[in-house]
Amino acid sequence: MNYNNFRAKVLKINKKKKFKVRNSYGTKQGWRWYKKNKWFGSEPVTEKQFGIIIRTIDEALVEQLLNGNDINLPCRMGRIELRKIESRIEFKEGKLDTNLPVDWNRTLKLWYEDAKSYEDRTLIRKEYRDIFRIIYNKSKANYNNKTFYQFTPHRDVKKKLSERIKQNETDAFLRYAVH
Repeated sequence: MNYNNFRAKVLKINKKKKFKVRNSYGTKQGWRWYKKNKWFGSEPVTEKQFGIIIRTIDEALVEQLLNGNDINLPCRMGRIELRKIESRIEFKEGKLDTNLPVDWNRTLKLWYEDAKSYEDRTLIRKEYRDIFRIIYNKSKANYNNKTFYQFTPHRDVKKKLSERIKQNETDAFLRYAVH
């Protein structure tokens, strides 16, 4: 078995995945609500124009986040913040405890070359001094059932942020982790 086949088997690339989000609203539902309620009494825009407006605003917000700025959401819905925490490596009760992310490319190469490490699920960690997080801060938000709301950044946003951090173009405030 070559490396690419091994990687596909471990990551289950060839298996069909189901992605259904049933408890969330998207652009299409937002446009339907807008059209039905005649928001602000304005002339309704087409679905295509509505999508262009949403994408333009999203791109502007992502650019602010990638520059290291916090985003204050309207109507006291909270803040989206970029923060960094110091990496830590400790031994607790004889086991390694760390907050460093796994380097999956190097780990899969190790597993391919060494069957024992694959059986033991040995992981190789990335070596970062600081770890960056995108946080949805709801402490100043003014709405009920805050635990039901979350913010999950898109994969492309995470990749762009990672590139900017590696090039030292983005920085954030240090947030102290609670041990």
